[in-house]
Amino acid sequence: MKGLFLFLFLFSAALTGCQTTVAVEVDDSDIIKPATPVGLPIALLSKAKDVRDGQGIDQVGRHTISLLMIPGPTVTTERQHLDDAIASGVKQVLTKAGYEVTTVERISDGKGPVLVAQIDDLRNYLFSWMYPLGIVWGKMELSLHLMSPDGKELWTANADGSGGIMASLLYMSGFETRVQGDLKDNLNQIGVIVTSDQFKGVLTKAQAGR
Repeated sequence: MKGLFLFLFLFSAALTGCQTTVAVEVDDSDIIKPATPVGLPIALLSKAKDVRDGQGIDQVGRHTISLLMIPGPTVTTERQHLDDAIASGVKQVLTKAGYEVTTVERISDGKGPVLVAQIDDLRNYLFSWMYPLGIVWGKMELSLHLMSPDGKELWTANADGSGGIMASLLYMSGFETRVQGDLKDNLNQIGVIVTSDQFKGVLTKAQAGR
C-alpha cells in the first residue's frame, strides 16, 4: 500500500512540470471568410458568459492519474482569461464576416441589441496511464444570444460543437491541439450562423426597434 501511495505521489509531482496552460486562440487564416461581406454594425459583449458546472475559472482541462482517474493538475488559459478569449474569437469571426463590431462591457451599455457568446461546455481530460503516451479527450460547445439592453433574449443559436480523442506524447501538446482545434470548429460554425439570412434579419429588425 505504501508503494502505491509513493508511486502516485511521485507521478503527481512529475505532472506538475507538464503542460498546465494553453493559448485559447486561432490564427485568422483558420477562420473561413464569407464570399459576400455582411456590412452591418453589431455590438458584442466583451466577455463570454460561462455557464459550465463544476469547472474553475479559466479551466479548460485537467490531468488525471492512473486508471482510477485521480484528479491531477488543472490546465488553464494563458495570455487571456477564458471569457475574454472566447469573446475575442467571436469578434474575430464577426470582423472577418464584414461586421462593424463594437464591444460593450455590459449588456445595458448597448444602444441596441447586444450579441453574447456563451460557453456551454469546455472540458478536456488527459488519461496518463499509458505514459509516456497520453490520451486526451475533450469537447467544446458554444452558443450565441442576442440580447436587448434591458436583458431580454431576442434570439439564440447553438454551434454544433466539436470534440474528440487524440494522443499526446509526453503531455507537451495534446491540450493545446485539442482546445485550439475545437475552438476553430466552433468559431467557423458561428461564422455560418452570423452570416445566415435568419440572423441578419433578426439583427436588422432588432436594431430598427421592431
